[in-house]
Amino acid sequence: MASSRLLIVVALLAQVIALGACQRKIGSACRVSTDCSFRGERICDLSYLIDSNGNPDRNGKGECTIEGCTPGSCPKEGACIQVFNTEFLSVACDPDCEDRRPVDPGDKLSPDDPQYKCRELDDPTIYNRCTDQELCLPEGLCADLLSARISCRKECNSDRGCRDGYECRETGGNGIYVAFSPTNPESLPIEKICMPVEPKAGE
Repeated sequence: MASSRLLIVVALLAQVIALGACQRKIGSACRVSTDCSFRGERICDLSYLIDSNGNPDRNGKGECTIEGCTPGSCPKEGACIQVFNTEFLSVACDPDCEDRRPVDPGDKLSPDDPQYKCRELDDPTIYNRCTDQELCLPEGLCADLLSARISCRKECNSDRGCRDGYECRETGGNGIYVAFSPTNPESLPIEKICMPVEPKAGE
């Protein structure tokens, strides 16, 4: 009896190890979240579906990801990316001036000081264009933090590192950024990740 129980325990452990080893990587094709992982930490993102040839298809496959990541927490093939809803990117702001204290006209400032440029604009609203729940992105637009989506996305060096239907592009624009680090919120490194192929003009 003891030997049979031991065999059962060993078999169960082997299954658990096998399930952990065969989980799909970030960016892999999937139809349901269990395609990505049986443990539930990876999900299948179905927001962009493509067929085996990389063409958009509502019956196609999505990609494996991890939602709610933090900087440095993604598997080695992925980067933690923050995507702001483009519908909310409409209010212009100046990242050098936003949330700064207005300076007096008589204050001596170096031309290299961002505050110097802000004062020269002679616009008192330049210091507070975004709301308390918004962030002024480097591209000069207020982005809503509450609606932003943070998830692991596949890193790449070229289009060859991406599935058909995806291309390798840099973050840092169009509301797509590396997730902000709480310890260094002003640091915005540029990463290259696999993104859906952008349709060409006229398509």
